[in-house]
Amino acid sequence: MREEQLITVGDRIDLIGERNRVYKTMIEDVIENVLYMVGIPKHSGVPMPLHVNDEITLVIYRDSGRYIARMRVAGFDKKGDVRCALLLMLSQPEQDQRRGAYRLPKSLEIHVCKYIDGMEKRLTGHGDVSKMVVGETVSSRDISISGIGFMSKLDYELGEKRLLKIFFSQERAKTLPFLICGKVTRFIPWPTSNMNNVGMQYFGQTRNMIEYISKYVLIEQQKQTESRKSVEGP
Repeated sequence: MREEQLITVGDRIDLIGERNRVYKTMIEDVIENVLYMVGIPKHSGVPMPLHVNDEITLVIYRDSGRYIARMRVAGFDKKGDVRCALLLMLSQPEQDQRRGAYRLPKSLEIHVCKYIDGMEKRLTGHGDVSKMVVGETVSSRDISISGIGFMSKLDYELGEKRLLKIFFSQERAKTLPFLICGKVTRFIPWPTSNMNNVGMQYFGQTRNMIEYISKYVLIEQQKQTESRKSVEGP
């Protein structure tokens, strides 16, 4: 997909800088098909720190998936009363197939619950279904934007559906679990143990749900990469 077809005036986008904080903003204008004017976003009232020649990541979401491009801050301007940054594209937007398939090694608490027909139509992300019967509580082995893997003592059939309550935050008293439906796509008895390797693919998720998981995986992956760099040194 060509960038002029993909990124247009009025599109909602994410900008990610050096500290991996995600800022939401909008494409205000496209100047001579070269510069992208974006409103400078804020987090808790503080503008995103941007300087000329800074390189940042632009993320845009489409029904076909997430697209990523590297951008350079070329300058600043105003559109009406809105202070804007002018971004020069350094790389063509590419569908995030690699990261979409990337499995982030991460231990998250998961409650695997019974699935009720059509329940995915009522889910929007974080919520509370405390009355749902929990079949088992497990810890994830890895997570991607398309599914999650974990070890289980129970047997699953391929194609079985479950409701997954994923706790992305350890602050249980403050944060509701993330609710999403999963279908079993992998079931492998683990050698020399009574555990099974289970993989579930999400289904029925909304765009907001896809965005939330996608951002989580991206930010955690970047954190792990930076951590390895700091240990390994230059």
